[in-house]
Amino acid sequence: MKALLLVSLLSQALPAIQLPRADLHVSAGWQNLRKEQAYVYYDNWLNSILYGGAGAGWYWTEHLKTQIDFGAGTRDHQFQTHAFVVDGQTAYTSSRAAIRETNVSIGQQYQFFRNQWFHPHLGAGVELARETVTEDFQPIYVFDSVTRTSTFVMPAASDGPEHRFLTRGFAEGGFKAYMTRRAFFTGDMRVMFRGGVDEVLFRAGLGIDF
Repeated sequence: MKALLLVSLLSQALPAIQLPRADLHVSAGWQNLRKEQAYVYYDNWLNSILYGGAGAGWYWTEHLKTQIDFGAGTRDHQFQTHAFVVDGQTAYTSSRAAIRETNVSIGQQYQFFRNQWFHPHLGAGVELARETVTEDFQPIYVFDSVTRTSTFVMPAASDGPEHRFLTRGFAEGGFKAYMTRRAFFTGDMRVMFRGGVDEVLFRAGLGIDF
């Protein structure tokens, strides 16, 4: 009886743990984009993209959170090959495409555990991306196998910038690791899908609970 009374007194004396209702964070990371080519002489992936972003989350329960993120990557380049027909002969030209994306996403996260320091989570959602592409084409020559000469067809040219809007689903896994009761370090890996894996994003950042 005395033990129960002591527990009751301690529970009244200790302040209640304040669960976060919302959080904000900023992040930096490494973005990888897949851009299919008709002729695969080069890699389909762009892997040299630095990423920066910010996000906000709202907790519906201590485990369930809606997350909104905004971000952008640096420009990366991809070499591409194109085929065309001139006077019945197939010719090829190469180009250098400069590609950059900005995006906004909304997702639902499930956060595991209830403790003060470390919270892993899984999540899924939808991303809307704005892709900007500028393509520089090399001069075009057609080789005549009979006369053994090359014929000039078209000078070097540029195309763009062209803007495309892409919608992708994504799945993610990550964590929040608290440095204080409100400030935290966050990290995650997000995989986007659009006819297969279309993007892989690694992020790390700092945030604060409200």
